[in-house]
Amino acid sequence: MPRSSKTPLAWKNLTHDWRRLAAAIAGIGFAVLLMFTQVGFQNALFDSQVKIIDDLQGDIFLVSKAKYTLAAEKRFSISRIHQARSCSGVSGAYPLYSELTTSVLRKMEQGKGNRGYPLRSLGFQLGDPIFKSKDIQQNLDLLRQPSTALIDKKSKSKKFGISLKKSANLAQNTLELANKRLTLVGTFNLGTDFAHDGNLVMSSENFARYFPLRKRFGDPLSVVDVGIIHVQKGFSPKDVQQVLKKTLDDDVLVLTRDTFRADEIKFWDKSTPIGTIFLAGTLIGFVVGMVICYQVIYSDIAEHMPEFATLKAMGYKTSYFFRLIVVEALLLSVIGFVPAVIASRLIYEWLAGQTGLLMQMTPTGIAYIFAMTVGMCVVSGLLAVRKLLAADPASLF
Repeated sequence: MPRSSKTPLAWKNLTHDWRRLAAAIAGIGFAVLLMFTQVGFQNALFDSQVKIIDDLQGDIFLVSKAKYTLAAEKRFSISRIHQARSCSGVSGAYPLYSELTTSVLRKMEQGKGNRGYPLRSLGFQLGDPIFKSKDIQQNLDLLRQPSTALIDKKSKSKKFGISLKKSANLAQNTLELANKRLTLVGTFNLGTDFAHDGNLVMSSENFARYFPLRKRFGDPLSVVDVGIIHVQKGFSPKDVQQVLKKTLDDDVLVLTRDTFRADEIKFWDKSTPIGTIFLAGTLIGFVVGMVICYQVIYSDIAEHMPEFATLKAMGYKTSYFFRLIVVEALLLSVIGFVPAVIASRLIYEWLAGQTGLLMQMTPTGIAYIFAMTVGMCVVSGLLAVRKLLAADPASLF
């Protein structure tokens, strides 16, 4: 039989009953959608957790040796920042301050306060080149005013009882942060994650005013959450990293940007059950799709047994039937995958708007899900074809 006739026969087997094909597309599409959702949430978990690292200007980062994740409030002495500035190859070393436990935002209405909700507050010295965000850079003059801050536009504003649609109206909200009056003067774009429902950025002076108990005795700015190191041109970050390791005490970790990101992702993937849960959800989607695809192909084979028997009696080899069913499975995977991608994209956009998470559909993610879709359809087809291969042609008429 000519090679070009194999694909049309597989296509005709699928399309002779359009209602069955539509049901197959819906079932496979649902399984693909389920896998996309699980992978999307898993990637959002990782991407959202490291978004702050991506938004920081820096080549090397200092964190406390006890800090196992960014959300952990483990700090080190600012003296390490001063020491780092004297190291060869360092063009600048800057402190970043972070607070979550006592960073509670509350909206005041008619003299009464609503329930407060925690969000992450970030403080920095306004002259330091720390954030890449243009929104932050353009509002430095406003942040110099007392009791002011910028709020992340992706914060879960409904929970805090404020609207972030118009920045000009933010100052009209009567707010308290850590039981002190706060005025919002603008927004910036960072995004929430699984540990933080929102973010504030303020000057280090305002940060010290709101969180004076970061250090029980002494200056609250004398302890740092993240140190940001800029490497001079002509120097390798890895070489400067080694210099810093030799110079600084071992109470801090000296990490390159890639290592910092990888360690944060590894913590959420391996040290928490979240990564395992999303992986299990993806596998469930794979199994659901495989069952649906198996039923479709098995029913098609059962319905066309006399035709297959004729082909067997004519001398068609086993390899032909394998190729026929594999092509049919591939066609099912493609026509079920395309609408599922479109639907998943729409769901990603809706979820990103509702949660503030980084729900991104990347080429790598699409290729990964497509490979799983092809795999589940082909495996289902190979399982279903066993009925045909095991049958005696004479008994099929």
